[in-house]
Amino acid sequence: MTKIAFISDIHGNLQALQTVLQRIDQHDFDMILCLGDIVGYGANPKECIQLMREREIPCVLGNHDEYVTIYGMPGSQVERLRAEVQQVVAWTQGVLSMSELRWLAKLPRFLEAEEFTICHSSFVPKAWTYCMTEDTFALNFHYQDVGLAFCGHSHSPMIGFDQGDEAQPYVDYIQPQELPEVIDRKIMVNVGSVGQPRDMDPRACFVSYELETRHLELVRVEYDIEGAQAAIREAGLPERFAARLGLGK
Repeated sequence: MTKIAFISDIHGNLQALQTVLQRIDQHDFDMILCLGDIVGYGANPKECIQLMREREIPCVLGNHDEYVTIYGMPGSQVERLRAEVQQVVAWTQGVLSMSELRWLAKLPRFLEAEEFTICHSSFVPKAWTYCMTEDTFALNFHYQDVGLAFCGHSHSPMIGFDQGDEAQPYVDYIQPQELPEVIDRKIMVNVGSVGQPRDMDPRACFVSYELETRHLELVRVEYDIEGAQAAIREAGLPERFAARLGLGK
């Protein structure tokens, strides 16, 4: 049985990432795939990147990964972000080495396997469009050219099933299930967030998928939230990014 763990939106939260990787290692997964946003908001972007590189975990580019590689460039979209986000982007860029910044910059936006494709946000040409409502899933399915795909970005785990042109997609929380064979409808799985959940559950999460049975399951993991909060405060980053970790929003 081939078991794949999908992780996303780590956001520099080393405590959450280490705990999630420990859980994955304990359950004999064959592969880990990262759906982007390794950095941003949290206090340990360097260490999180180092873990990705040391373990040779395939990753796609997230919007915060991109922000730190283009910060300071004339006309950069980073200039339109909230002031507190710009602060974290600038701080993150300052603590990363040129090697780490180059590694981030070279991450692809999509990775394709025979059975599925992964991306950070969606298949919509407009950059960093979410999959989190019926309307946004519908827009994604208009452009999604594969049967099964996995994304992150919204920090809220959910699954969308395309119902065809005449109906809105069916969108639901991720329940343990066997996905149907994708023949005439598309599926997008939003795997939630390791480092900054926003669905009112502060635990880190990842998605488990068995290739042969198509069994899908969301896995929640308790981690040292207070340690992650303390690291953010010690780094002098905005208090809001520490406080929200305990609320899951």
